[in-house]
Amino acid sequence: MKEKKENNLTFKSIGGAVLALLLSLTLMLVANAALPFRHFGPGTESPGPFQDAFANLFLIHAVLSFAMLAMSFYLFFIYLKDYLQLKSRFTVGLLLAVFSFMLFAVAANPFLHVFFGVYGRSGIFQLIPYFFASVSLAILLWVSSK
Repeated sequence: MKEKKENNLTFKSIGGAVLALLLSLTLMLVANAALPFRHFGPGTESPGPFQDAFANLFLIHAVLSFAMLAMSFYLFFIYLKDYLQLKSRFTVGLLLAVFSFMLFAVAANPFLHVFFGVYGRSGIFQLIPYFFASVSLAILLWVSSK
């Protein structure tokens, strides 16, 4: 019986984590519809001998943001599973902070920038990830001070 309850909690936690990930992607799409991002042409990147360096930085940035997204997804799964067992306000705060970090990872992903037609690190995409990181830190500060 205990194993069935544990499997049910795991299933609910995975479903919640997937829902949080889909919600974060949806928020980015809704934000783009409500406030279209400034579009840049592909020619606005730094030309010349630094072209390869910028391509490598793009790849490193993409890998790091995907890694952060995967870690946020896993942490959301763990904290949601804990919340379903404990029903703690502290865990809710951790869930909100991790969700905000998940939004940070989605907003910082350079492939998302290219999807919206934004090339380079200019415009609103320079602000959004830092906004979500600040929200995460504010939530963690609030939870820790209680």
